[in-house]
Amino acid sequence: MTAHIRNDPATRRAESGWARARRLRRAGAAPRTCLAAVAAPGAAAGMQSGPEWNIVRGED
Repeated sequence: MTAHIRNDPATRRAESGWARARRLRRAGAAPRTCLAAVAAPGAAAGMQSGPEWNIVRGED
């Protein structure tokens, strides 16, 4: 008796948004949606005292 082997290519699953972002991130061409939370080199240290020193208020 002989076994028959099929050589059909396997179908690929659709790529999710998470998988695409991960693939692009590994390639180094990922779009950055946020900035790292580090101080800019050469920038002033800023006031770090008082009860609300870590709250950043932006313009509405």
